[in-house]
Amino acid sequence: MKKLIITIFIFLNISSCVFAQFEKADLLGSWTNTHTEMKDGSKLIPVYPDYIAHFEIIFFNQEYEIDYYPAQKKENSRIPYKLKNNKVDVNNNFEYQIEKLTNDSLIIVEQMPWLADDQLKRFYLVRKEKIQAIEKSKQQGNHLIANPYLTPIFDGNIDFYLNKGLNKKQTNLKLIGKLVILPNEKRLAVEINYRDNKDLFQEQIITKLLEKSFKKWNLKGFEDYSNITIDFVIIMEKTKTYRGLKIGLNTNSFTQLLGMYGLTYKQQFDGNKLFNLGLESFQAGNYENAINYFTKSFELNHTKVEALYNRAATYLLLEKYDEACLDWKKLKDLGQKEGEKLFNENCNN
Repeated sequence: MKKLIITIFIFLNISSCVFAQFEKADLLGSWTNTHTEMKDGSKLIPVYPDYIAHFEIIFFNQEYEIDYYPAQKKENSRIPYKLKNNKVDVNNNFEYQIEKLTNDSLIIVEQMPWLADDQLKRFYLVRKEKIQAIEKSKQQGNHLIANPYLTPIFDGNIDFYLNKGLNKKQTNLKLIGKLVILPNEKRLAVEINYRDNKDLFQEQIITKLLEKSFKKWNLKGFEDYSNITIDFVIIMEKTKTYRGLKIGLNTNSFTQLLGMYGLTYKQQFDGNKLFNLGLESFQAGNYENAINYFTKSFELNHTKVEALYNRAATYLLLEKYDEACLDWKKLKDLGQKEGEKLFNENCNN
């Protein structure tokens, strides 16, 4: 009887999620992501160390958009969707399952038929108005230190604005600084705290462009502050194949800026190519080659944990148990649930 009661309890809990129906009116609006993990509870491996993706999901009546640049008013693609019970149905191959929806919080998880749970993401979101109210309550006085959750918005693409102003005069330069917006004085001041290349006229151009940008900042809701500080970093590059500037707002970390742009196309393409060569070698019985390809795949793209899983499986087949355990230990240290399970079951003796 006890087993039957437990079974019914589990079924009812699962059913409450699967068959729940949500009102679209409760979903509409802007939601700020505060945490991301994989569907199986594994940690999300960032593209750069300590990188945190700050973004918003905005649901309209029939479309939604994802804004990866909350401090800029960029044009984002809108994606059609339909709300069906507890599913945000996007197309035949992709949807979000709503695990929780209240006035202030939303938890959704990706669903794609061909991906395992450790490759699908779960997002924890808070309604934008709620998180802004929380952040405002932390501020003292009339001086605001902006952050990704509470910040004025630049009206447009600030990267484009600065690159256009440089007029093809980009060079190699890194800057860390602060924008100080003074609403009462209707001006903006720029402080540069770090530069890796001194006495460049490009820095002067950037500083002047930022100082002239006061009118481009939407200060609605920030009228009570006498000054607003926004941290920023800039990476400007000039190579044989690329010339441009990237700016990250509300951060003083270069890795945070690089993380916004993700892995390079070459890293992703070559990582996938080597991984597939590893699978082909494994299927052909060329296990040492497979290990070599899986190793190179993970070295190129450290988010591709399936390369480690497959390398460990190949070591296991070759009876190289210590090497397999090292890979499972690595996966465990990376917060991967299946890797932790395999390590504890096979290596923790």
